This record gives sequence, C-alpha cells and structure tokens, in this order.
Amino acid sequence: MAQKNMKESKMSKKAWIVIALLFLLTAISNVDKAIIGFASVPIMEELELTPEQWGIVGSVFFLLYSLSAVLGGALADKFGTRIVIACMVVIWSLVQFSTIFVSSFAFLLITRIILGMGEGPSYSLAVTAASQWLPKEKRGIGLSIVSIGSPLGVAISAPILMNLIGNYGWRSAFIATGVVGVIWMSVWLWVVKGKADSKEESSVVKDNSDPLTPEQESSKFSSFLLSKNFILIALCGFATYWAFTLGLNWLPNYMENVLQLSAETLQIVVALPWILITISLLTFSTISDRLFRKTKSVVKGRVFVLGPVLLAGAVCYFFGSMASSNWLAIVLLSLGLTFGVITIVLGPAILIELSPKKHQGKIQGWFMAFTSLGGIVGPYVTGYLVENSSSAAAGFHYSFQICAFILLIAGGLAWAAIRPKQVEKIEMKITDTVQNA
Repeated sequence: MAQKNMKESKMSKKAWIVIALLFLLTAISNVDKAIIGFASVPIMEELELTPEQWGIVGSVFFLLYSLSAVLGGALADKFGTRIVIACMVVIWSLVQFSTIFVSSFAFLLITRIILGMGEGPSYSLAVTAASQWLPKEKRGIGLSIVSIGSPLGVAISAPILMNLIGNYGWRSAFIATGVVGVIWMSVWLWVVKGKADSKEESSVVKDNSDPLTPEQESSKFSSFLLSKNFILIALCGFATYWAFTLGLNWLPNYMENVLQLSAETLQIVVALPWILITISLLTFSTISDRLFRKTKSVVKGRVFVLGPVLLAGAVCYFFGSMASSNWLAIVLLSLGLTFGVITIVLGPAILIELSPKKHQGKIQGWFMAFTSLGGIVGPYVTGYLVENSSSAAAGFHYSFQICAFILLIAGGLAWAAIRPKQVEKIEMKITDTVQNA
C-alpha cells in the first residue's frame, strides 16, 4: 500500500515538462498585462489621457475576462486544455502586435478588451491542466510553480521591457511579447500532443466517486457555486485581484509620478514586488503543503494559511499609504501586493479539494470570473480618486487604504468561515457526543 502511494505521488518526466510550459504560460500572460503599467507614463502623454481615463483602460481589460473565463473552462472540460490554450495564446499574440498601431483612447480600449477576453481563461486553464498532472500531495507546490510564472515573469522582464520602452518606444515592448507568445504556442502544440489530452491527464488524478445522472451533476455543480465556501473563496479572489491590478496598473505610475524615482531606479524597483511575490508564493505554498500532509485537513493546511496572509497584506497596504519615507512606502506597498495575491495559489488549491472533479474546469472558470470583478472595479476607483482628490498622492493613498479594507474583510471571513461540509459534520458529531456525555 505504501509503495502504491509513493508511486501515485511521483510525477512523470512529461508531467514536469507540462508544468514547466504552464509556468511559462502564466509568465507570458502576466507580462502581457504588466506592459501597460510599465508604459503608462509615455502612453498617457502621447494619447493625452487623464488619470480617470487611465483607470478605465485598466478596468476594461476585465469586461470580457469573466465571460471568457467561464466559457474557456467549459470548452476545456469538453475539448481538453491543449487546443483551448493554444487558441487563447493566438489571441494574445495578435492583440500584442495590433497594439503597435494604437493612436487613440478608443483604439487602446478595444485592444485591452480583446486582450482581456483572450486571457480570461488563462490562469484557470493552467491550474486545471496542472492539477490533472499533479499528485494530491504535491498540488500546493505544483500549482505554486505554475503560479509564480506570473510574478517571476514580470520580475525578470521588467528591466528588459523598461529598457525597450525607454530606448525604442513603448510599442517595441508589445512587439517583443507578441513574438514570445507565438514561440510558446508552437512548443506547446509540439510537446502536448493528442486531441484527448484531458483523458490522458485524468489518469493521473482519478475520481472514484459513484456516477451521477446529468440532472444530479448539474445540481451538484450549481449547489457548489451557491455554497458558502465557494462564495468566500471567490471573495478572497475579488480582494486579491483588486490588490493585484492596483499593483499592475498603478504602482509603477505612483513610483514615477508621486515618489519621483529616477528612470534608473525605477527599472530596478518595479521588479521588487514581483520578486517578493515569487518568494512568497513558494514559501506559503510549501508551508501549506506540509500542513496539509501532516493534518490531512484542507482547513488547517490551506484555509489557515490563506486568511492570515491576506490580513498581513491588508496591514502592509494600510501602513504603506501613511509611510513618510519613500523606501519604507515602497517596501510596505510591495509587501501588501505580495501578501494580497496569495489567493492566486491557495484559492484554486482549496477549490480542487472541495469541488466535484467532473466540473473543476467550469468551477475554476467561475472562480476567475468572480475574481476578475476586483480587476474591473479596482483600477477605475483608483483612477477616479487620483483625479478627484486634493492631490494625486492623496488619491493614491485613499486607494491603498480601500484595498487594505477589502483584504481585511476577505481574509477575516475566509479564516473564520471556510469549512468543508465534512468538517462541519464532524464538528457537529463531536458537539453532540460532548453534550450527550
């Protein structure tokens, strides 16, 4: 039995290659999103955009993001992740190439909307594909490897992209990422072969539950979406994406225009949050995996890590908004962003443990759909506050404090109330036993 468990916990060489490719996928996806923040100052100057208009640019990215996340998850459940992911990357690359022709506010909005549509399913599909190749005991660290592609890709590419923007204009950065997307797609289609890849992957993680009728499956799916656990995990995702898009779209602008950092310093500093996020995701996912293996409890191993880390993010964002020193503000705001994005890893890991396996693609899609709402609201609220406050600095500080409050609420509720039904039943039995005794 022990040998069987050890065998099931091992990963094949191909599985590691797929995880590596999915790591690169999330890296490319996040870099495509991050470019707009790095190029915010020259784009705003060239197109003569106000802060509120720039907030709209950040928000419209997520208009079709939610819809495409749900649609992409459903298509992946039906056709497999290979083709859906490849089609998704084609859309990204075409949009990146088309952005070089942007000459107006309206044109810029169109490119951001289409890019959001193409990237909507990206993370949920990457997580779904990865989880099907990962043994249960390695999902935390495995999903972290995929997830850290997002911050690590930005951290590595930030100085390169900032240098391209400074020396060759902001359009050169979009061309570079478009080329990288095309190369990645070619390798993906070459390595991951076969139409029914989802069937091949499903042999890694089997569902031994009894078969249900279509009506029962539909009821099981909708019941889970309406459950307290899913709603609270989605709320954490909403808070995470609020914090994430605040850092993605506005933090470089804040550092350049409010903190008045030089171009040389900015090239280094903009990478700091993403380096910290990489370290944080690896650290907390490893801690979460160890606790999960030791306790066999999704609450103690996952939820009790998620809640406190979100609360730490709230504290850092709040005090970062009041720091008198530029460097202290940079460190605290970077840590706020770092801790605030923990749901990117632990949210899907919790959902995988709690949700029906047959619907995991759709459930991850719906999770990203609700999560992305934070990306719609956050950038616009920030732009509105920056433009309509007594000063740009005051507007930024208000937006950081609002983000802190949202992280505080989400983290506190998650820590206190996310409980699987099995745990609730066990707790009720224990309570009854004690009372009867």
